[in-house]
Amino acid sequence: MNSVYVALDVEATGLQAGTDEIIEVAAVRFRGAAVEDTFQRLVKPRYSLPIKIAQLTGIEQSELELAPSFHAVAPELARFIRTHPIVGHSVGFDLRMLAAQGLRIPQPSYDTFELATLLMPGRSSYSLAGLAAALEIPHPEAHRALADAQVARLLFLRLLDEIERLPIPALDEIVRLGKHTHWSLQPLFEAALRERARSALTLPLSGESDAEQSGVEWRQLKPLEPTGREEPLDLAVTSAFFAPDGPLRRSFPAYEPRKQQIDMTTAVARAFSEGETLLVEAGTGTGKSLAYLVPAAQMAAARGRRVVVSTNTINLQDQLFFKDIPDLQRVVDSSVIRGMPGEDAEPFTASLLKGRGNYLCLRRLHALRRSEHLTPEQARGLIKIGLWARDTKTGDRAELALGDEEARVWHDVNVTIDTCIGPRCPDFDRCFFYGARRAAEAAHLVVVNHALLLSDIKAEGKVLPPYNYLVIDEAHHLEDVATDQLGWRLDQAALLRFLEEIWTAGGARIVGGLLSELPNYWIGSAATPADADRAEGYAASIRPMVERVRVASYDWWGRVRGLVQQTSRDNSYEQRVRVTPALRASRGWSEIQQGWENMMLPLADIGKGLAKLEEFIRTLEHAGLPAYDELLVRLSALANFAVDTVIEGSKLVYGEETTIHWLAYDRGRDELRLHAAPLHVGDVLRDKLWAEKDSVVLASATLSVDGSFDYVKDRLGLAAVPVDEVQLDSPFDYPASTLLYLPTDMPEPNDRAYQAALEQALLELATATGGRMLALFTSTAALRQTYKALEDPFEEREIVLLGQGLDGSRRAVLQRFRETPRAVLLGTSSFWEGVDIAGDALSVVAITKLPFAVPNDPVFAARSERFGDPFGDFAVPQAILKFKQGFGRLIRSREDRGVVAILDRRVLSKRYGRQFLDSLPAATVKQGLTKELPLAAARWLV
Repeated sequence: MNSVYVALDVEATGLQAGTDEIIEVAAVRFRGAAVEDTFQRLVKPRYSLPIKIAQLTGIEQSELELAPSFHAVAPELARFIRTHPIVGHSVGFDLRMLAAQGLRIPQPSYDTFELATLLMPGRSSYSLAGLAAALEIPHPEAHRALADAQVARLLFLRLLDEIERLPIPALDEIVRLGKHTHWSLQPLFEAALRERARSALTLPLSGESDAEQSGVEWRQLKPLEPTGREEPLDLAVTSAFFAPDGPLRRSFPAYEPRKQQIDMTTAVARAFSEGETLLVEAGTGTGKSLAYLVPAAQMAAARGRRVVVSTNTINLQDQLFFKDIPDLQRVVDSSVIRGMPGEDAEPFTASLLKGRGNYLCLRRLHALRRSEHLTPEQARGLIKIGLWARDTKTGDRAELALGDEEARVWHDVNVTIDTCIGPRCPDFDRCFFYGARRAAEAAHLVVVNHALLLSDIKAEGKVLPPYNYLVIDEAHHLEDVATDQLGWRLDQAALLRFLEEIWTAGGARIVGGLLSELPNYWIGSAATPADADRAEGYAASIRPMVERVRVASYDWWGRVRGLVQQTSRDNSYEQRVRVTPALRASRGWSEIQQGWENMMLPLADIGKGLAKLEEFIRTLEHAGLPAYDELLVRLSALANFAVDTVIEGSKLVYGEETTIHWLAYDRGRDELRLHAAPLHVGDVLRDKLWAEKDSVVLASATLSVDGSFDYVKDRLGLAAVPVDEVQLDSPFDYPASTLLYLPTDMPEPNDRAYQAALEQALLELATATGGRMLALFTSTAALRQTYKALEDPFEEREIVLLGQGLDGSRRAVLQRFRETPRAVLLGTSSFWEGVDIAGDALSVVAITKLPFAVPNDPVFAARSERFGDPFGDFAVPQAILKFKQGFGRLIRSREDRGVVAILDRRVLSKRYGRQFLDSLPAATVKQGLTKELPLAAARWLV
């Protein structure tokens, strides 16, 4: 390609076009690899430069004082750019900032971020710095406009090379799909196709990659078979792995043996050997992943018995599968793992298994590609997904960086239980989901997440391969995940989609839905006219029911919306109303019941009619109906939806003692939902996990409350089950590393003076410590209020203030916080755990409030009623577990040193406060006035 392009980048005082201002603009004009000219100007803003931007860019306020205004720079920039196409990383931001200050650039623009997500799937980061590092592109001055423009230019050239290497059929399909939408990248692919067409005779005709042609190689995998060995594991062999002269130390010289890790691995090995259930709380720094992986691998390899390892977060799941397990496979002698020194043995194997919806369905992808009525959204999504599908070995959507619109298209091509026809699928031999399932059947260790683990329980063991040994890491999340996975929800849009999938009419003419497509299934088959007439008879009986439900549903959902708006006292974006016996006894509820009956009765008839139609279609198995299996799957899924909706909806309307029900109205989206959740998940866990598995290990850094596991055992149905309990302190020296400061004069959170006192305390503390602080909040509203109040005072003191949801994504603000010397990060729920920042970057954790649940949350309120003392027996223990997670953000290595400030005086003024404090590691504790906190913190950190 011999065109001239201009790489463009702007630096600004913030992210909001029209509010924030440009402070630097740069451009690079280039043709191929040759740079024709460069342009760079600082721009004087109307207001002073925010300290967070000064630190990010290295631009000083004094430099901007001498710079011209943007109105003076704009004509120069326009002359430099001319009419050449624009290149930039997330270039839409740059163009919006320029347009907001009066310079509109109408020519085509090419976003290297979008191109990279399209052509380079599977990258851990798509930031400009991340891609530059991965591609070894020099990037000496990140966040300076000229340097970023130069990197964007080099990245663009690399991406053009990727386009030019695409085979003609792939380019042809991209161009064809791109015509369905106004796609800014379309000209690049059209030009590449024209160029490749000139040399078409020298290229292979197939557009499929080697991966597509060979398919997923899983047929040769054989299910894991028991070895017949059942003797207990040798605990000495297991613990020797962690010894000062053991395999781990020999492979990793920096490894330091920890008594707690050896104690944990011994306890896990004993639990596996003796068929026990084990609760183990292992403090931060124990190294609990390897502590359970070693005996799990040893037992699985020795006995040929599968071990499932379940985590809550994707981060830990990826760490286990992509780092810890490969490390273990490389460094451990297989005979040590098997406990059979000197005997040759196959190394243990592992697989990662996710839910169906995470895998690409090739059959659905091909069907969507062939569609003649693609929406622009579908066409854009198909371009990215189709390119990735050529080379992916896993079909796992985690390899893709999908935008919001593209993520919606994913649901048109992923594997679903409602569309999967299993071995009869023409693409079955290349099926990613069944390949992952077969790999799991053949593996010793299978890594899953809690959601999939609970889905397997709900599906009565049809999701995971059979297993009898289970490790549940991050076990403190299990109740919440079980509540979600074992629950039910329905919104009006889902119900209407269900009806449309059955039948939609336009005037007197049928225009859509399965019932309108039935005649197509007889074409070219051996089915007789009598068969077709009988099927039409079933369809004819269903159609009026569909219309009755559709009409009744608008009336019923309207009644529910009115009830929520009248009953809810919640002024937030989502109004929630718990459906209690008292509400069902109210006069307004009778209208809800009547409206439900009007909708439920024909809905039940639809379910019966679809089941009869499915039963009849099954009699035509040998009639050669095209897409016979797909038709049966669709009928079954629709019938099941109807039945489930009738059953679960009726429980909500008429009442069911073991289930929590509530109504939720999202005012922003105008979305009304019905919800159901089990009152107590412990009963299901007891019956389906603890009672059925040979051995289960539940591990976490936070399982005990005030030294006892009783709360967790009650919540998880373990109270009546024989359980071994192991509580291990952290190997870190908390008295020497951590100052726990408890202000004695802070107003309590319900005091009017609390917010002002909190803001002042955070300001003075951050000033004394030079930032380096994470402040944890219990609500987004409180975080935003504090952010707004502290923004200017922090600016005056040259401290960078970062807010969750205010300064970028979670990942982005964490990265900014790590890289910025004087920074304070305000975070809510997701920042109480999973934040791992070792070293001086994080030296202070401020807990603004004790993390009690919202009292009117329907699930919390319903479960509270089961206790004689709801607050003391339920609310306090639940809050303590999260409190311990927040405390654990500070010390992440032996070298770390820091301060935890609890700015909620209830830990001292309330009787329950002692339980919170007693649940923490034995740090150095100091009580004093709030005004003394900054000096105490500064001295501790010296």
